[in-house]
Amino acid sequence: MSIPKERRQKMLDKVYVKSQFVQIVQENSRAVIWHCLFGSPKIISLETLNFLESFSKPTAIRSKLGQRASKPNQEAVRELMGSYFLVSPDLDERGLLNELAQRREREIAGGSLIEYLELIISEACNFRCIYCMHFNNLRTSNRIRSLRKFMSFETAKKAVDWYFEVLRQHGNRIAEINFGGGEPLLAWPVIKKVLEYCHSTYGGEFEFRFTINTNASLITVSVARILKEYKVEVASSLDGLRKGNDSVRIMKSGAGTFSQIMRGFSNLARSGYPIDGVAMTVNERNFSSLNEQFVDWAVAQNFEDIRIDIDVIGMVDIPLQEVVDRLMHIYRYGESRGIDIHGFWSRLVENLNESVFENGVSFCGAVAGNSVCISPSGDIYSCGYSTTRLGSMSEMNHFSVDGGLYHQFVADHLSGRMEMCKGCMIEGQCGGGCNITQEFAHVTNSAKMERMCDFYRCMTQELLREQLKAIDL
Repeated sequence: MSIPKERRQKMLDKVYVKSQFVQIVQENSRAVIWHCLFGSPKIISLETLNFLESFSKPTAIRSKLGQRASKPNQEAVRELMGSYFLVSPDLDERGLLNELAQRREREIAGGSLIEYLELIISEACNFRCIYCMHFNNLRTSNRIRSLRKFMSFETAKKAVDWYFEVLRQHGNRIAEINFGGGEPLLAWPVIKKVLEYCHSTYGGEFEFRFTINTNASLITVSVARILKEYKVEVASSLDGLRKGNDSVRIMKSGAGTFSQIMRGFSNLARSGYPIDGVAMTVNERNFSSLNEQFVDWAVAQNFEDIRIDIDVIGMVDIPLQEVVDRLMHIYRYGESRGIDIHGFWSRLVENLNESVFENGVSFCGAVAGNSVCISPSGDIYSCGYSTTRLGSMSEMNHFSVDGGLYHQFVADHLSGRMEMCKGCMIEGQCGGGCNITQEFAHVTNSAKMERMCDFYRCMTQELLREQLKAIDL
């Protein structure tokens, strides 16, 4: 629909200024610009970038376009205005973000944001991985001292019944249930009973999306067949080929785990239910295994993706630029081999395309209030690895009330609420990063947060440059 001439003329006479929140990554003849609070990335020419930069001080649009501004130029200006790259000098952009956060906060009470239930089936594990997020973080809290290490079916049933009632209240018919740990297969009979219970009790009403996070060592053919029967998506880890994996993923005895993991993968394949990707955690011990050979091996396994994360709680003793360069090399090599390489470091670029005006933008579903995790003892957390207790099973009917622990936790993590993030180039897209990193860094008084922030900023810039380079090919 065309804009009336009189309205266009008034727009040209208005004064605008380049937003203080505009961020720029330039490569050759193009640039990516985005608003660090609102997102809205755009690839623009250097001519458009220079035009935007000319509004470093409040200026009337007409003075830049001339008396007879062409319609294409006017459309370009409206696009810059619509994404808050050009703003009225008196616009309080952070105040606008706060209004959006307040609107989002009203959605928290009542549980309308809850989409995902994790049953922490086991607080125990048969592995002792060097970097383990679960055990290393739990040791900083009273949670590690809980006497109940395995979830009973009664606790799981109560959690499931509550979860389905929350979904029902808000008209949600998709149920996402994860079995986590520790190693959840240590309590396999409970998982099997939960799967059977969900289907027999709620199968006619809900669509199920089951997942399990497992080290795969306990996957027998019979277990694999049941996972296949109930379409339980298997998420597992392999930290490189044998040498790299066995330097960080070890048994309690110190022995390597590669053979046990591969046996589990083989049992899944024999049952006609092969996994289609793995997660890899990297620190200084297995950094050399982040190489082309591992990607080639994954391609030969018909994997679709490899999730690679740099240890989110430990200080990795490798220069940051070396980590960034290696990741970008593997990312490019994965693209050339047709396999998706991603991780926490790619999430911020993904979040750029999410509109804070339409949805909540968060680092993960835990801080967004989308997930509820129940421990074997019946305590409630936002994430299976977190030490921040948000309630207990006895309080589930009041779990999401206004002012409660869950409500406050989510509200504190809304875009613009994190004081430590203000002024960051990816403030609205990251919002403090992984909450587990924050918890562990705070308790151990480490510089992990500062390093992770630098890492995420560097990777965001590099990934955006990669997009610009691809256009010129």
